[in-house]
Amino acid sequence: MASTLEALLELQNIELQLVDIRRQLAMKERLVERQAAKLQAVRDRLAAEQQTLRRLQMDVDALDVDLKARSAQVARLREHLNSARTNKEYAAILAQLNNEKADASRLESRALELMGQVEEQRRKVAAHEEEEHAESQRLTDLQAQSGGAHETFSSKLEELEHRRDEAAERLNGNVSTLFDRLSEHYDGEVMAKIERTHPRRDEFICSGCHMTVSAENYNTALVRDDVQTCRNCGRILFVDRRR
Repeated sequence: MASTLEALLELQNIELQLVDIRRQLAMKERLVERQAAKLQAVRDRLAAEQQTLRRLQMDVDALDVDLKARSAQVARLREHLNSARTNKEYAAILAQLNNEKADASRLESRALELMGQVEEQRRKVAAHEEEEHAESQRLTDLQAQSGGAHETFSSKLEELEHRRDEAAERLNGNVSTLFDRLSEHYDGEVMAKIERTHPRRDEFICSGCHMTVSAENYNTALVRDDVQTCRNCGRILFVDRRR
């Protein structure tokens, strides 16, 4: 095989290794990003549940203050009841006392209801806190895995990038530019083998897109060092003469 196509195949081999490593690293990074977003959503839900708990607790505290005020008022009315001088005054104080006791009873019922809601909300907050802890640990693990992958592949990436530069230097500028453009479009799969579809007929296809390639392209690739591209997908065509 001629030197230009050999250099292109070597360059593709290096490029595919680089693409694979970068894909693995990118996947690790995407996992970290998705987990970070998931953790943030969990933290947002936790903050909302905590806010609900604080509001309920404030309502309970306000009711407690009101109940204490009602209890003090009931105590005062009882004292006044004992010191009433007339039946009319006694009846009026008694009516007021009964109203205060009824209001206090309603407040106590409401307070019990709210305290039940507070306990339920505390359980929700605790569950969300456990979830937040688990998701936070998951993020830490994924970050460690991503960092470890970067550390593991760093020297290999450096070596491959150096080899790629050396391989690219053996190509002229136009071919190198074509390779880079195709590599970006096809994730490193720049070269396409011309394949014969029938052993007894001169019928050929591009292995990249499986569209027809002319016999002229095939014969040229056999004997010349020309850079030919598939008319359909644009990949650089070559003939694998190994058997």
